[in-house]
Amino acid sequence: MEVILREEIEKLGHRGSVVKVAPGYARNFLLPRRLAVAATDANRKIVEQERQAHLRREATLKTEAEDLAKLLA
Repeated sequence: MEVILREEIEKLGHRGSVVKVAPGYARNFLLPRRLAVAATDANRKIVEQERQAHLRREATLKTEAEDLAKLLA
């Protein structure tokens, strides 16, 4: 079964990557804990939007940290 990871999972993959896992693992562990979603076209678009928002958030935090470092230096 193919799923799209919503979080980074050790030994499985990074956020946003499409991985193939056993159906039981997906059904019993990944999907109920919202760590992954089924790999459909609609879900791919949603996860891509979430990934873009996450990248924007990280960029904002990085610039704030750099500004703070300049103030401290």
